Amino acid sequence: MLIGELAKQSNLSKDTIRFYEKIGLLSAGERRAGSRVYKEFPPHTLMRLQLIRQAKKLGFTLSEIKGALDSWEDGSLSYLEKIEIMEDKIRDID
Repeated sequence: MLIGELAKQSNLSKDTIRFYEKIGLLSAGERRAGSRVYKEFPPHTLMRLQLIRQAKKLGFTLSEIKGALDSWEDGSLSYLEKIEIMEDKIRDID
């Protein structure tokens, strides 16, 4: 999915999506069309953006979100450790 379509479907600006990619929250491949190179985001990116948006609403910083997503995706955290991270954040907010 190209950035314009991703922005439209996620209701986020292209600049926000580019920023998230720059800090490592998102990844994109490249698609060549003649002399142009376009960023192409995988289909799961829309779900990832929804998770980022929800985590921000809960008070997580972008740095915390990146750390959690990276750890969760590489399998280094157990289910209980994931729950503990969420509970710790809830305590911080309270």
